[in-house]
Amino acid sequence: MGVTRKIMIGVFFAVLLSLYFFMTINIMNNATQRNLQSKTLASVASSRNGHEDKVYLQGEVYAVREIHHPRNYHRNRTGLRMLSSVYKHLPEIKAKYSSASSQLMDLITKLKRDIAQRKMTDEPWALADKWATTESLVPEPASGLGDVLAALSTAPITAADVGRGGTQLKLFLILEGRQAVVFRPMSCQMSGVNCCSGGHDIIYDDIYGGPDRPEGEIAAFHLSRLLGLRMTPLTAGRSVSLRRDILPVSTERLSSTFLTGNEGQMCFYGICTFCNKNESVCENFNSLEGSVTMWMPERLVLEEIIHPWHRTYMKNAFAKWENNESFCEIVLQRNHSQKLLHLMDAAVFDFLIQNGDRHHYNSLAGSSDSPVVLLDNGKSFSDAGLDHMDVLAPVLQCCRLRRSMYARLVLLSGGGLSRALRELLGLDPLAPLLADAHLRALDRRLEHVLAALSACSERKGGWHNVLF
Repeated sequence: MGVTRKIMIGVFFAVLLSLYFFMTINIMNNATQRNLQSKTLASVASSRNGHEDKVYLQGEVYAVREIHHPRNYHRNRTGLRMLSSVYKHLPEIKAKYSSASSQLMDLITKLKRDIAQRKMTDEPWALADKWATTESLVPEPASGLGDVLAALSTAPITAADVGRGGTQLKLFLILEGRQAVVFRPMSCQMSGVNCCSGGHDIIYDDIYGGPDRPEGEIAAFHLSRLLGLRMTPLTAGRSVSLRRDILPVSTERLSSTFLTGNEGQMCFYGICTFCNKNESVCENFNSLEGSVTMWMPERLVLEEIIHPWHRTYMKNAFAKWENNESFCEIVLQRNHSQKLLHLMDAAVFDFLIQNGDRHHYNSLAGSSDSPVVLLDNGKSFSDAGLDHMDVLAPVLQCCRLRRSMYARLVLLSGGGLSRALRELLGLDPLAPLLADAHLRALDRRLEHVLAALSACSERKGGWHNVLF
């Protein structure tokens, strides 16, 4: 019995020792993982902190990834000759704005508070309708914004139909309380791949190529608030069940496009210019993620105007602005002159998100000085390794910008933009939405904007001829 007892005691202590080592290793692994996560967050908070991209191409396209056919990006457009002076000023800008502003956290805290606070209103739709004017769609501060975004993400769906017009797949939904919204599904779920998961997963020949990216719509809303451009419709992420949430309340024309996928999952392809059965969007584990954008109040009338810097959408045909460095003088002689500073704001916004598909711009009727309404931002955040510099053409050719916009860009410099947007997007139900590469790209593009403005100041004889 004495020997048996000794053996049992030995086994007991051996088990205890094994458990101790197992728990110690687990704690160390978790600590290491948290440490790595902290280091990752710190490294992406500023593009200067241990991450310097190698430049593979610097011209009409600025590339920080290897380009297999660089000649395809050399179009020699004379309207963009000022780019050489932008790159000349770039090193000075990188050195000058190498660290985040001490005032950055105040801005982040203020904007996050609007989203994080809940139970500020029992009528989110009425509050959002009250906010919307010809000058802004969201006030600053926006007490109750968290309730409105939460309602977009969770309010029961009472009706569903195909999207109204357009080339891309979307749904027109009515939420409880009779609020109309547009749902854009993440089509990458068709193959189980997140378009932005690696920053360079899917590469398109043109900046406007590929399907809409709903994560871009969500990011665009929060970016517009960071820039002080409060004319982007309220947008939030949402996960829906096609079988439970959509199909039971859908119209016949929508339900006729539903089908069962190869793995038994529910799919649909909707009705639009490029919609077809072979490119159906399917649920992933019984849910489909996407963006929900609030429909603007009917009392606000949208005017759609051809954008002066629109594209031809043909590889061998140039628009006038592409071959005329003085194109801005033509714009000033037309009816667009009153909107010029608003168009400059939109150009900065579009360049940061790389939206090269704003062929028209929208403005609200009833005010000659109403800002540009930044609708349809799905053609954004496609390739984190490329910056299509022609999106910045309005600023390059006009050399004009609002002082308030310039001040906000300086505030967000030094890695501040990626840090701020990461924190705001972290509050969305579908977080994380953008890969690190896309967040770093925002900081890089902001440097390009500041370099362009610095070149403008030199060209125009001082900042007083550039900032208004």
